[in-house]
Amino acid sequence: MHTHNVNSKTATTTPPERWGAKTVRHLIDRGHYNVACAQEAHAHDGEKFTRLDAYSYFIRGAGEAWVKVIRHAFRKKGRNV
Repeated sequence: MHTHNVNSKTATTTPPERWGAKTVRHLIDRGHYNVACAQEAHAHDGEKFTRLDAYSYFIRGAGEAWVKVIRHAFRKKGRNV
């Protein structure tokens, strides 16, 4: 963020209360993205895409995003995971 010639009040980052909401939205978005990609792959291969497939791909996508969030948080603190 560039703060040159900017009032310090306008150059503040987002408040910590919003970080949690952003993280949850990111996890849900990654889950939906993973389902959409899997649905396209199933359609391309001519396979049936069931509700159970959608659930499993959503959980897998959100879980992978959660692992990345945790790793990023630990690396930010200076720890290696």
